[in-house]
Amino acid sequence: MITPGSKYFFGLTGLSLIAAILYMVLVNPNDLGAVALFGLASSGALIGTMALFTRDGDVYTDEEAVAANAIAGPPSFWPIVFALGAALVLTGMATVSIVFILGIAVLIGSGIEWSIQNWADGASSDREFNEFARTRAISALEYPGLAAVVLGVIAFFFSRVFLALSKESGTIFFIVAASAIFVVGILIASKPFMKGAVTVVVAVLAVGALVGVGTIAALSGERKELAVAAEEDHYDASHRECGEEKSKHYDKHANNTVSLRSAVTATIFVKDGKVYAEAIGMTKKVDTITIPRSNATSVMFRNLDEEDHRLVVNLGSAKVAETGVVEKVGTCTQLTGKNQEQVMTLTIPKPATEAEPFSFTVPGATGEIKLVVP
Repeated sequence: MITPGSKYFFGLTGLSLIAAILYMVLVNPNDLGAVALFGLASSGALIGTMALFTRDGDVYTDEEAVAANAIAGPPSFWPIVFALGAALVLTGMATVSIVFILGIAVLIGSGIEWSIQNWADGASSDREFNEFARTRAISALEYPGLAAVVLGVIAFFFSRVFLALSKESGTIFFIVAASAIFVVGILIASKPFMKGAVTVVVAVLAVGALVGVGTIAALSGERKELAVAAEEDHYDASHRECGEEKSKHYDKHANNTVSLRSAVTATIFVKDGKVYAEAIGMTKKVDTITIPRSNATSVMFRNLDEEDHRLVVNLGSAKVAETGVVEKVGTCTQLTGKNQEQVMTLTIPKPATEAEPFSFTVPGATGEIKLVVP
């Protein structure tokens, strides 16, 4: 049997391995942090093995050993769940990140449950007392954890249903579902015979029905407009039309207010069809803005004109490595209305050249602001 002292070190080993895998996937596989975490896991495994070999330095008499092992512990299914978590981790590393994260969660949960049950089985020779010890040790975590899992399942399948239904049908479905939950809650609170087992049965049936409907909705796929949007990726740069006209996708729900103003380098205005700029802290008009290279820098755009405008930054051109085609580099804000403003944040990795100078322009307005990147 695994000794209590060695369990702590084996637990440290498992957590270190999980942290190392997460670090490699989410941060940098070649970083020193991953090496340190693997070193911690190796140290924990070595010390845990030594503690297990020496039995934590405890000496048991033959009578104590026989009494403690007179009745074998009940079979545990947590090793199977732990193996499932490991399989999910490996599958997620080769497929999608959500499967990997789910596998990590299963590994942590099943590992804790397995360790606690193994500890409780060796607490005494009385199986009822061992079960009591396990319940006292882990039940305070089991119920909130189970509630979180159930809520996550409900939220996930609800989302599948809403993504499959149209906007109008989704509203009706939500009203009907909320009304049904409200009515059932009133009945449970006012009718004593509906409490206890009846409540559990109703809840299980409701969750089962939701899982069934959600599964059907997930298999049927998202509604047409969402499927088209996901396929075309409306947030991709190819849908960022930076002309004078309104863009179908890029200008939808434009955010024409700015809350964070502390890191703005300069403000570019358009008024009466003309473009000018003011450096931060100065009211004098300037025709050149200097931005440090490779640093995130924000520029404010404020429209004081009657018509809608957008700010466009021209950053020269670059060759596409795969095709060798030379494309223009730049970006733009969404269409901005009168007396509204937006912020453009730039991180420019290379300086401007004399052949291809950088600049800010506003389509439909005259003038430009030179952009200098040292």
